[in-house]
Amino acid sequence: MVLFNSMETSRILVVDDEEEICSVTKSFLTKRNFVVFTALNGADALALAKKESPQLVLLDLRLGSESGIDILAKIKEIDKKIRVIMVSGSGDDESICRAKSCGADDYITKPFTAAYLCDVINQKLNKGGA
Repeated sequence: MVLFNSMETSRILVVDDEEEICSVTKSFLTKRNFVVFTALNGADALALAKKESPQLVLLDLRLGSESGIDILAKIKEIDKKIRVIMVSGSGDDESICRAKSCGADDYITKPFTAAYLCDVINQKLNKGGA
């Protein structure tokens, strides 16, 4: 498994309405020397995106009654340089196209392996510098 190596620790925001997913993902990424913030809803995600300036956001497509794509658009308004990886249990073409047209840098489908998640994060953080 390739791990991100940088003099500066990368900041990642994990947004999912399932607390356990946030907790497990935070633990996994923290062990790999990322600084990780979590949010269970769109309002908290946007507040953290403004306050903490993450380089990357892992954003669930469905946040309870909220649309992750709506949150994606607002995150890109805060800072267009924030890389956003949409995460979903559905890999349908319409959702993927919509997410990408709204500025998503990538789209991954659950379930995925820890190694795959690390690879995708590293690719996005190394693209154009972190």
